[in-house]
This record gives sequence, structure tokens and C-alpha cells, in this order.
Amino acid sequence: MSFRVLALALAVVLLVTFATPAKAEAIEPLTILAIAGAALLVVVLVIYLIVANVEGPKMSQAPSLEGPVLLGGQEPEIVVVAVEVPRAITAPREGP
Repeated sequence: MSFRVLALALAVVLLVTFATPAKAEAIEPLTILAIAGAALLVVVLVIYLIVANVEGPKMSQAPSLEGPVLLGGQEPEIVVVAVEVPRAITAPREGP
């Protein structure tokens, strides 16, 4: 027997098993929330992966940021700033 026929038979058995209706039971609200949360998590993950796949090639086309970027080829001006150091004010000492 071929593997394709065996795989097809297994798929048919699984589909028939899952397609048969189960005993009717009420679903608890907590179970509904868990299923909805899991579905939302899967949707967010798929959207994230799609956006990352689309944005990934765009990121590789960005210019490199090696060293400073100067507009118009101008050299930056050096500015020297003098700051006076504050001195502590102390009261005069009295002799012994």
C-alpha cells in the first residue's frame, strides 16, 4: 500500500472523527473568554509577523549612521564656555 493512500485514509478518519457532533453541553463563560483570547493572540502574532516581514527589507535600505552627518559639508564651530566654580562660604574661625 502506498504512503499516499495511507495518508489519505488517515486524513479521512480524522475528519470524520472531528466532524461527528459531540454531546451537547453548555460552554462556560471562562472557556469562551479563553478561546477568544487565544484567537486574538494568534491574530496579533500573525499581523506582527506580516508587518515584520514587510518592514524588514525596508530597514536594510536605510543609510548607515557611521560618524556625524553634516549638512552642506560645513565644519562645526567649536564653542568655548567658561564657568566660574562656586566657592563655599564659611564663617571666620575663632581662635582657641
